[in-house]
Amino acid sequence: MSDVLIAGGGVIGLSIAWELAGAGLKVCVLDQSQIGQEASWAGAGMIPPGDLNHRATHQLAALSSQLWPVISSALKNETGLDNGYARCGGLLLADSRPVAEISRAWKQLHVQAEIIHGAQLRLREPGLDVSIDSGVWMPEMAQVRNPWHVKALQAACRMRGVELHPGERVIGWDVDKNQLRQAITASGRFAAAEFIIASGAWTPQLLAPLGVTLPIEPVHGQIVLLRGDAPAFQRVIEQGIHYLVPRSDGRVLIGATEERIGFQKRNTPEAIARLREFATGVIPALAEFSMEKTWSGLRPWSGLGHPSIGRITDYQNLLLAAGHFRAGISNSPGTALIMRELIFNEPPTIDLAGFSGSI
Repeated sequence: MSDVLIAGGGVIGLSIAWELAGAGLKVCVLDQSQIGQEASWAGAGMIPPGDLNHRATHQLAALSSQLWPVISSALKNETGLDNGYARCGGLLLADSRPVAEISRAWKQLHVQAEIIHGAQLRLREPGLDVSIDSGVWMPEMAQVRNPWHVKALQAACRMRGVELHPGERVIGWDVDKNQLRQAITASGRFAAAEFIIASGAWTPQLLAPLGVTLPIEPVHGQIVLLRGDAPAFQRVIEQGIHYLVPRSDGRVLIGATEERIGFQKRNTPEAIARLREFATGVIPALAEFSMEKTWSGLRPWSGLGHPSIGRITDYQNLLLAAGHFRAGISNSPGTALIMRELIFNEPPTIDLAGFSGSI
């Protein structure tokens, strides 16, 4: 029997498992497919210093931003694996909002966001298209390489004694009154004292047998990976929902689309062409880069406008951490810390009222 069973082996579930195992708990993780191979692996790894969309998610993003260098160092010390974390800075371009509005919104959250023009802009990124005359410089923006980070987390979890069970889809629950006893899979039963559901877009399917409804759905996103002989730019660049993320080895990630097509995953020539057009419109030199790979992932979008993090009121020992949408990787450190505090009944680091929603 485990102290804590986590349903969901993505970056949220693995981060929670690593955090709880480090606090001395016996942790078991079940995942319906391969560990860390869904949205966690597919993302671009941008780590913003906050979030403009919701007060609660801003607190979570700001906390996570502070934790990233700490956990990256700890993971490397434990496993010897580098997750690629780097505070590279970011440049936000005008979208439906002018740069003045974007800068003002960030400054209201006490985040560094400076409008730069002309020579200052070219000093930051000489390769920008000549039509781009201003941007918002965010020195606290960082990035991590998702596959590297998930690999390091898996290794660290195993070193801390976490049981990882890929290919174990939860199909039901053994419940005694208002307390869960076991998670049921096709191959057996897994008992625990506490249960955490962190299954991303699949979370509603796990909650349904318990009579809990949560408005989370998959949003399909396509990504393009380019490769060049040398880096064409140095900072994360964002414009609305689109972004460019440079890697130190000359690769560039271009993202991303947002499509509500259920649980389908596929790449389309039309979307790939639009992403490449966006990229070359920002950094013209990317037209000479070769396309190395394309892929897609399913982000868990919550109709609540924020992730659901906390205890489910109808059950004594059931917690939830799901609905992070595009911020699963970036907000995973803060989410793991919050879940540890909940499990141990510790005072919360941030105000959790905004995450409860319908749970």
